[in-house]
Amino acid sequence: MSKSSIRRFALNYLSTLTFVGLSYWIISSLSDFHRSMLQGQWDLTIFGINAVITVHAVFIALMALYAVILVPYYAAYPWMHSKSFTLARGLWFARRRGRLSPAARQAALVLLLKFFFAPLMINWCLSHVANLSGSMLQLVQGFQNGLSGRALFDTSIFWASFQLILFVDTLLFTLGYIIELPALGNRIRSVDPTFFGWFICLACYPPFNDFTGRFLQWQSSDFPYFANDIVHLTINVVLLLSLAIFSWASIALGFKASNLTNRGVVSHGPYAFVRHPAYVAKNFAWWLGALPALAVAITGGGWRDIAYTVLAVLGWTAIYALRAITEERHLLLRDNGYAQYAQKVRWRFVPGVW
Repeated sequence: MSKSSIRRFALNYLSTLTFVGLSYWIISSLSDFHRSMLQGQWDLTIFGINAVITVHAVFIALMALYAVILVPYYAAYPWMHSKSFTLARGLWFARRRGRLSPAARQAALVLLLKFFFAPLMINWCLSHVANLSGSMLQLVQGFQNGLSGRALFDTSIFWASFQLILFVDTLLFTLGYIIELPALGNRIRSVDPTFFGWFICLACYPPFNDFTGRFLQWQSSDFPYFANDIVHLTINVVLLLSLAIFSWASIALGFKASNLTNRGVVSHGPYAFVRHPAYVAKNFAWWLGALPALAVAITGGGWRDIAYTVLAVLGWTAIYALRAITEERHLLLRDNGYAQYAQKVRWRFVPGVW
């Protein structure tokens, strides 16, 4: 490597490590939400061995691994500027110019995006691993105890399937936030710079969704219960299939999976049928999960209870519709082929309807 390449490698590497270190210090020291998240732990059972793993220890191990992986990464791409270095350089020159350059502003948005979503997705992904291991153990024990039919489905089959589906989704989004490689074609070209785009997206994620839930109280159950066996099994299998389509959409995105970003157009998989299959599938699953709450409102409450239950679920669906609209607005402003994709795939959510 030439002296200039070594210098650029050092600047990229050290600036990225500084960002990672500062991010961890902020979330562990200043954010009550992230501090409580880091204090959690998972009880894992692997090959009959019980283990307790703390979230804090996992994050430290992942940061150490990330620091090692960055060495060959920046050595292989010495011509690239890391987002951390781009922002640091932009802040330095902003002292004279009085404003950040467009490249520095975009780098700041990318780093803010990673700062918020990467820890959240890592935590969810590992939680699904822990829950999946517990569900698989329950499944084995269910077979050993002679469980079958609804009893086996309720105690293990549903939950093992549920956790596996969500693990696949969160794993891909985790990788999408922490990995950008030219070879993968998943470089973040732009991040939505609008306040409303960020606002409507963050309203769906903790800790901000707690505030959203004060206005739109959550009505859906992950595992809705019905007294009739056929109804119970049918609706919950359809719910799992809907979530599987949701996860299929994440698989189609691959390493491009992330919120608020322009990383190129994906037009295969479920994106060949509608432009926002993940939102459709997720909301359909939520409507199925809200059926017991709606039944309670119909049988035991008045019209106000019925109206509030329906409006609350509709409110969350409307939020995701707005997310889709803001995402399209961002993508259409970039010359990335999204306008042609929208002409080819006409429907946002439901073919023939919208």
